[in-house]
Amino acid sequence: MNYYFYNIKTLLSGEKCFKGWGRKKTGRFARWCHNKFGGTIVLLEDGFIRSLGLGVNGSPSFSLVEDNIGIYYDATAPSKLENILNTYDFASDAKLMKDAAKAMKLVQKHCISKYNNAPLVDEGFLTRYEMTDSNEKRVLIIAQTAGDASLEYGLAGQFSTSQMIESALIENPDAKLYLKVHPDVLSGKKSSDVDVVYAKKHCIIIEENVNPISLLKHFSKVYTKTSGMGFEALIVGCECVCFGMPYYAGWGVTQDKLTCKRRVKQRSVEEIFAASYILYTRYYNPYKKKDSDIFDTIEEIVAHK
Repeated sequence: MNYYFYNIKTLLSGEKCFKGWGRKKTGRFARWCHNKFGGTIVLLEDGFIRSLGLGVNGSPSFSLVEDNIGIYYDATAPSKLENILNTYDFASDAKLMKDAAKAMKLVQKHCISKYNNAPLVDEGFLTRYEMTDSNEKRVLIIAQTAGDASLEYGLAGQFSTSQMIESALIENPDAKLYLKVHPDVLSGKKSSDVDVVYAKKHCIIIEENVNPISLLKHFSKVYTKTSGMGFEALIVGCECVCFGMPYYAGWGVTQDKLTCKRRVKQRSVEEIFAASYILYTRYYNPYKKKDSDIFDTIEEIVAHK
């Protein structure tokens, strides 16, 4: 959608509901229109289960978040998701929590991630990356793409990936360290935020595109700045150390290098999943051309995979 055209049309029609894409140009333009002319604003982003293939390759999306307060990856200001996590009575919503538990099990069983085109970890992969010893302690450092908006707005600018590696070395002297390169970097679409030369001195670099959930099942701990893969790590039972303030940090389930005073509740992984993947996200089936939900989305992805 051309959001510049949409917002100008909205302004002329008098509807005054301005829409844009997160903190990108269209989102900033929507914010400017909202501040200038009043009305309401809705910021959009991909959902947490997005598509079969990569968005940069044009794979159709299954999900969208709509936020009339901020946007989930911007820790500098409140967002609709943050407000849900601060105020929602999860204990009184038995159906929601039952659905969240069911969906989390399906995510683990079928290795459902944001993008779902990558192969699963197999024996050949484990052999190539020296991961065949089931008793070995392994730590994964998650690299991101350079210039990722979640790094800036997730307050991660003060940390480098090299600092994460240094901390992982000190805090896990008995573990083998790995570093995962972002799939958009592997596809050649974007550059990485990591100094690969430095990383290779201390880590085994995973340079193959592989399904994140299937990979995370072979680790006990991850280090990240603001990657969504950090929450996927929590889903499969890993410890997660955050050098930034992603949407899932600050609620008591991560080891945080920063704090966010607005985040005042202690939340479980299941509650954060329910808030982000269900309450905050709208699903649409691009293959059947109809509104959807998380269960239909998982079923459709499994069928196409």
